[in-house]
Amino acid sequence: MNNYIFENQFKQEIHREAAKIGFKISASKSFTDTLLDFLTVRMKLIDKRPRVAIMSPPLLNDFFTHPKRKEIESIFNIAKNGGDLNRFQSKKLLESRFHDHLLNEWNIHHFHLSLKKVGKSKLESRGNELLFAYIDDEQILFLGLAKHTPGIFADTKWIEILQDYFPKVLKPFEMKNWKDIYPKVNAKERQMLWNKGYTIGMTKVREKVYFSPGMGRMTSGHGNDVVTLQGNIIRWMHKIDLQIVESLNEICNYLKIPKDKIKFIIRFGEENLELCELSSRMKILTYDEEIIPKTEIMNKITE
Repeated sequence: MNNYIFENQFKQEIHREAAKIGFKISASKSFTDTLLDFLTVRMKLIDKRPRVAIMSPPLLNDFFTHPKRKEIESIFNIAKNGGDLNRFQSKKLLESRFHDHLLNEWNIHHFHLSLKKVGKSKLESRGNELLFAYIDDEQILFLGLAKHTPGIFADTKWIEILQDYFPKVLKPFEMKNWKDIYPKVNAKERQMLWNKGYTIGMTKVREKVYFSPGMGRMTSGHGNDVVTLQGNIIRWMHKIDLQIVESLNEICNYLKIPKDKIKFIIRFGEENLELCELSSRMKILTYDEEIIPKTEIMNKITE
C-alpha cells in the first residue's frame, strides 16, 4: 500500500460528483487542480435548506410597487422554503474559471429577476434587474435591487444596508482599532481592482472599517476560503493515508476484515466527506476527524 492511496480514487469521486451537479472537469488535470476546480464551483452554489428570509426596509419599500414584484416574491419564498436559488444566479455559475468577486469579498450573492427558462437549461433567463442578498447557513438577508451597471457589484451601499439594518452580521468583521484604509476607491475603481485580481481586504463604511465578510480572494481569482479548504482536505487525506499505512494490521483486526479484502475510499456523504471501508460499507470517520493512534486501536481490540 503506497502513500497517497486516495488521490486517484478521490479524483474519480470528484468527477462523478461534478457530473451530478452538471459540470465537467478535464480528466487530464492533476488531483490538486481537479479538487480546486470542483470547490470553486461547489462553493458558489447555495445549498437547499430552509432559512429565515428577511427583506431590508429599503427593499420592502420598493417591493410593493416594483414591476418585478412577482419575481422578487418568488425568490423570497424559494429561499424561505429551502428551494433551488442557484437557477437565478449567473449563467457562468458552473464554470470553474468564473470567480464571483462580490461573493468572495463580501459574501453577497446576486440573483437575476426572471421566471423564464433558458431553453432546456435549469437556469432562468438573464435580465438587467438584480436582487442582492447576504446568505449564511441560517438566514438570507435580501438587501436591495439594482440594474446591472458598471461598479454595482462593488458598491459599498450593500455593506451600508447591513450596517444600518443587520449590524450583528458585520460585528465579527469590525476592525475596532482601524480608522481608515488606503487607497480610497469608488465603486468602479474597486470593481476594476477586483477584476484585475487584487483584493483590498477591508472596507470602510462611514466611520467603521470591516474585514471582508467573504474572506477575500487570491490573485488567481479564487476565493481564500476555497484555497484554504483545498489545502485542508489534501492535508487531511494524506494524514489519513499515512495512518492507514502505519496501522493497517491493527485496523483490519479491529474491523474484523481480512487484509486482502479491506479497501478504503473517500466519498461525498450527505453533509461532509467520509472515509469508508468498501466491503463492509462502514463509515469510519468524516472530514477533519483522524484515525486514533495504533496503541488505542490495540487497546480496543483487547477490551
